[in-house]
Order: sequence, then structure tokens, then C-alpha cells
Amino acid sequence: MTDPLYFACGWVIRPDTDYDALMHAAGECGCELVAVAPINMTQQGLAVMTFAIRTAEESNLVNFIRQYQPEMGLTHWYGVPESYYEQGTPLYVELIPEDIRTQWLAGLNAYGKHNDEQRKKLVGN
Repeated sequence: MTDPLYFACGWVIRPDTDYDALMHAAGECGCELVAVAPINMTQQGLAVMTFAIRTAEESNLVNFIRQYQPEMGLTHWYGVPESYYEQGTPLYVELIPEDIRTQWLAGLNAYGKHNDEQRKKLVGN
């Protein structure tokens, strides 16, 4: 068996994202997806969450990327060491207690809405 490959992607958070679907899509493509904390703010004022993936073959990552339109922002991945991937946490939202899950998802959605507004400002300039 070959050693696993590890990749990461700085993802500009989108509103109304189905994180369970994202996790399951990755799994169906032979990828294990995690989120690496913390959420960062870019110089343009966008909130970014970093995803990392472990997979046996790069083609699995390509198949995962193809599940989403380019506008989703999951197109720019780069190689990372295993230790970086291991810092991440799977986003199986259904496992989070409901009261915490509701607040957590509301926070991510607020970041996504902020990003949409910020992008409109950036395009207008």
C-alpha cells in the first residue's frame, strides 16, 4: 500500500453550506476531510476556513473537487505534511450536540454572509 497523500485548501466560507454533505461527498470520493482551526481573516477582510484532506490517490481529490462548481471555492489545493492534517477535526455536524450545533452553524453562516457582502464591496472597487 502506498503512503497517503495530504492536501489543504483555504476556503472562503460560504453562507448556507451543508457541511454534512461536504463530508459525505469527500468520503464517497475516497477522501477524509477535516477542518483545521482557527478561522482566519484575509487582508481583504474575508473569513477563511482551511480544509485538509487525506487520500490514497490524487485522482480522489480531483473527483471530490469536481463535485462542486468553481464558485464554491474548493479548487486550489496544495500538498501538506501529515502533521498538518492531524491538527484538523472532521465536520460531522450531526454528532455535535444540537444546542452547540445551532450556534456553531449560525456563526459559520454569519461568516459566509459577511464574506458575500465583502466580495460585493471588493468587486465594486
